[in-house]
Amino acid sequence: MAGRPRKKAAGSARSKKVKPSGPVPCAVLWGLDPSSERGAAVRAVLREMGVVARTAGYERLGDAAGAFARLPGFRPAPVPFAGPEPSVGEFVLLCGLTDAQVNEFLARSREAGCVVDAKALITKVNRAWPLAQLIEAVAEEHRQMGSGQAAGAPGPGAGPEGAEGAAE
Repeated sequence: MAGRPRKKAAGSARSKKVKPSGPVPCAVLWGLDPSSERGAAVRAVLREMGVVARTAGYERLGDAAGAFARLPGFRPAPVPFAGPEPSVGEFVLLCGLTDAQVNEFLARSREAGCVVDAKALITKVNRAWPLAQLIEAVAEEHRQMGSGQAAGAPGPGAGPEGAEGAAE
């Protein structure tokens, strides 16, 4: 039949490319130098889990959290950050991880002796926040929890306005 188009054979060389369903899970690290023992240990835990580690430098603290996670519609800030350095020395922002992966990261961090106190999950609310603002919100939440709760008591489910600090 000359007028009918031919069907493509299954598994042909022209197979359709499949794009990943979303951003790659990543962790944004502040104050965890790769050459330091703790920074290297945190990165090793993330690498074992298949999670990309991205280091946030001072000049990028004005970028939205979503830009670090490479979420659609988020771009780095047009000018370098010029504000005060965060009051927290170390911070981890977990992006795109499942609940099971978050729990695995927490457990592996404890096992490796590289627990970072200030950490958060990226959310629909905080993804538009500059990273410096998110770090400070989580730091403030930790200060409040430290003064109002006994050690080891579970923290609130959500931080100030969606910061979602993950306390251990």
